[in-house]
Amino acid sequence: MSRRDLLLALVVLAWLLPAGAPQAELVVVVNARSGVSAMTRGEVVNLFFGRSRQLFNGIEAQVADLQDAHPDRERFYRALVGKELADVNAYWSRQLFTGRLQPPPQLKTSEEMLRWVTERPGGVGYVDLRHADARVRVVYELKP
Repeated sequence: MSRRDLLLALVVLAWLLPAGAPQAELVVVVNARSGVSAMTRGEVVNLFFGRSRQLFNGIEAQVADLQDAHPDRERFYRALVGKELADVNAYWSRQLFTGRLQPPPQLKTSEEMLRWVTERPGGVGYVDLRHADARVRVVYELKP
């Protein structure tokens, strides 16, 4: 095979491969023993923006978020409400300034998020679908 043929084959192969690594879907998860099996988009929005403090069955919701540096945080809010992180952070700054609400605690990793949700009866968080396991129940899938 000539150098030209090899180069042409590499170009064709690169063109056929998807651009970048595929990202799995983000999902909202709850404690597997919470009794919650599904949530609507509105319920998820209300929980993550502090407008609701309870799950539909009366259990106190204990929502966790990821830190700004975690790439899934930006993906989550863009898919959930179509907002950039600056907009989400500005919302929480206003809530803090007025004394109305405290933002959810921010965790560093998906594993910390899974532990948070698992250790609390009303634990609610989000992870990449690849990380969801038997410790949690997937209740909402975010579409990119």
